[in-house]
Amino acid sequence: MEALIADSWLKVENAMGQRPQLTGDVYAMRAQYKALADQANAARDLSLNITVEDKTITSQLIVRTYTPTLHQEGSSPLPVGLYFHGGGLCCGDLDSEDTFCREVAERLPCIIVSVGYRLSPEFGVPAQVDDAMEAWDCAYNNATYLNGDRTRYFTIGQSAGGTIALAVVRRLVSLGRERGVRGIAAIVPFVVHPEAVPARYVDRYRAFEEFGDGPVNTKQAMNLFYEAIHAQPCDPDIYVLNAESELYRFPPAYLAVCEIDPLRDDGLMFHDALKASGVPVKLDYYKALPHVFWAFGCPAPSGDFVSDVVAGIKAVTHF
Repeated sequence: MEALIADSWLKVENAMGQRPQLTGDVYAMRAQYKALADQANAARDLSLNITVEDKTITSQLIVRTYTPTLHQEGSSPLPVGLYFHGGGLCCGDLDSEDTFCREVAERLPCIIVSVGYRLSPEFGVPAQVDDAMEAWDCAYNNATYLNGDRTRYFTIGQSAGGTIALAVVRRLVSLGRERGVRGIAAIVPFVVHPEAVPARYVDRYRAFEEFGDGPVNTKQAMNLFYEAIHAQPCDPDIYVLNAESELYRFPPAYLAVCEIDPLRDDGLMFHDALKASGVPVKLDYYKALPHVFWAFGCPAPSGDFVSDVVAGIKAVTHF
């Protein structure tokens, strides 16, 4: 595996003095995830051009809004992105990807509504998707309050958050409300359970084993997450590749996929499934780089991962 990994990432490992991996049980990984996220946020400068506000929707659901400071009351409404953090549906919180949300909000520009959804194993699926939908409805119904443009709403997330970004759209499709969502940005998501890969994709589903002991994300960690969320392996509410017959109703999508990642083939298979369904899709493929490499200060080949994401969103939504 070492020969396949980019030198830029190996330099990160050398600087850290170790190969970062999530290990132990779900609760141990939750603590490790928080430590890594805090370190990643501390390494990036906070944008001074963003107004941040936490809002309570219910006793169990809080969202955080990020609004460009230059977007004053009375100015033209901005796009609104519902953001979902990563962490295998078991880890993470509103602070985990705070700097990333700030940067996307400022650079697109848009209003980001980051969702503090409930976590497993305390709350199994579909609690996370239910919370995401409640946040979507609240943000969508309060577009005027946010000064958001209701014709330019999209979903976005990293890792498991990318999965939720897809799951929200699938839920909207099932409710006949897909016209309300302009696009999707799903960054290194999972879309299938390794024990329930559709037959036509089985021969392509290799990365889960090939890179199961790679940097950051591992087969062992993912299996613990899959067990903890208490979802049936074929449940289309979270494993959205099982909703393939509905994909033709999805909006255009941007996908980011990393090569040295157990979830590589999830993203590639979903990309192909969307294309086969006639859905416009843009793919950024990060050769020789691991899951969420950008969170560790490892540069994208373009020089800036956030710029890649912003360009990807613009390409599929035409904002």
